[in-house]
Amino acid sequence: MQKTARGIIFKEIDGNKSIVSIKRTKYRDDGEYIYYTFPGGHVEENETFEETLIREIDEELGVKVEIENLLLELYNTDLDKEEKFYICKHVSGNIGTGTGPEWQNVDYKKYGKYEICYINIDEILNYNLLPKEVSIKLSEMKF
Repeated sequence: MQKTARGIIFKEIDGNKSIVSIKRTKYRDDGEYIYYTFPGGHVEENETFEETLIREIDEELGVKVEIENLLLELYNTDLDKEEKFYICKHVSGNIGTGTGPEWQNVDYKKYGKYEICYINIDEILNYNLLPKEVSIKLSEMKF
């Protein structure tokens, strides 16, 4: 079974509460498929979900975070994958300075394209932000 840890980082953008997300564009025979996801990745051997999250966010975004709390745990039966989603606090570094493999890849047609973007929490359900269960939970939160 695969295990992944993903982080939800809130950011104030133009006076609005937003989340940091990764816009993924995949190129398929039937055209582009665009979706948004939360930074994070696969748990490696002898690593906890929390250790994975801190490492992956540093690789993907170039920032250090503190984990505040677990928001949601999901099991994806189609992919046989356990996923944990954590609320994180950005403590240092500049978003967009990550050096992980997703930023080194130049073959967009094969691996797709990654972009960091901010989604206003009030508009979160207007995006194909996956998984939907997390989007719905975030849209129901009071800020």
